[in-house]
Amino acid sequence: MKRLGFIVNPIAGLGGPAGFRGTDAPGIVEKALELGVVPTSAERGGRALSKLTSLRTIEVLCPPAPMGCQVASHVLLSHEIKTLDMTLPERTSAEHTIVASSMLIELGVDLILFVGGDGTARDVMDVVGKSIPALGVPAGVKVFSAVFGITPEDSGLITRHYFDEGLPVRLAEVLDVDEEAYMRDELKIRLYGYLRIPYEGSHLQAAKQPSSLAGDEDVQRRSIAKYIMEELKDGVLYVLGPGLTVSEIARQLGINKTLLGVAVILNGGLIAKDVNEVVLREIVERYDLPVKVIISPLGGSGLLLGRGNQQIGESMLEKIGPEDLIVVATPTKLSGMDSLKVDLSESLNRKFRRYQRITTGYREETFVRVR
Repeated sequence: MKRLGFIVNPIAGLGGPAGFRGTDAPGIVEKALELGVVPTSAERGGRALSKLTSLRTIEVLCPPAPMGCQVASHVLLSHEIKTLDMTLPERTSAEHTIVASSMLIELGVDLILFVGGDGTARDVMDVVGKSIPALGVPAGVKVFSAVFGITPEDSGLITRHYFDEGLPVRLAEVLDVDEEAYMRDELKIRLYGYLRIPYEGSHLQAAKQPSSLAGDEDVQRRSIAKYIMEELKDGVLYVLGPGLTVSEIARQLGINKTLLGVAVILNGGLIAKDVNEVVLREIVERYDLPVKVIISPLGGSGLLLGRGNQQIGESMLEKIGPEDLIVVATPTKLSGMDSLKVDLSESLNRKFRRYQRITTGYREETFVRVR
């Protein structure tokens, strides 16, 4: 009988739809909840655990609800679930992840599966180090480290294969984002340390790499922006996602858009910038016009929707189709990517998984499969 440790960070990801750069800063959780943002980390953890229902050779150890046992007991009905002897307050913090990780090591688990983002990965790593394998289920605003599955389902499949078939264990990077710089619209990434993870390359995301500012790629971005700008139509709401290439489109339009924020334009003029999921939905409903979303995939992971642009919420994505996406990416960014990914609800994943047209230069396009 193998032992799986399972930890959920209940507040992971709350800041993304609310338009914040993370969830760690004081007051962010309350502000996000006041805006009506619904926590999703438990649901995402459940999606990972759903891939383990066929395993009969594991017992699951986890903190009390809402840090694991509630969702584990709901999903793994035929498994033995053991609750750690710890008391949780109404609002949990990094301290509780650290305590739970320590207890799981003492109880001799074979793997820790944690649900959160880079901050949660750091908390787990600070305790676990390289002592036992650990794997992340992506649920945070910042998910740049290489210790996560591409989607929750991918994390679950890796865990199942690790226990059922055996997988090699390798060191993977835990990345640290300078949060103060991130709040100033600057992406500064450094290596924080390593976790040992079960390795199955097709299901793991690569570590996020900042986009290059080198001359050739900058020229590529300008040519993409020139072409997209010429193709914009009046009477259409354009939602501009995060990233250098999309920000170059805004710059050529004379619009002051932040690098990591989401803006809305109409007839070449700025309607709103740094919008969150709620404000964006209100704008779309108020104007009642056709909507196009201009986005670029995350470098390294190739994620197109559901990560890094959570302000473009699922409620809005339900109103548009794949044909309403305008995807832009430099050939340099696309090199080495045989496909792009989406990490949304099951129905939306099915909707947007197809071959997607991508603008790669001035009147230059390619098609890449989204899976």
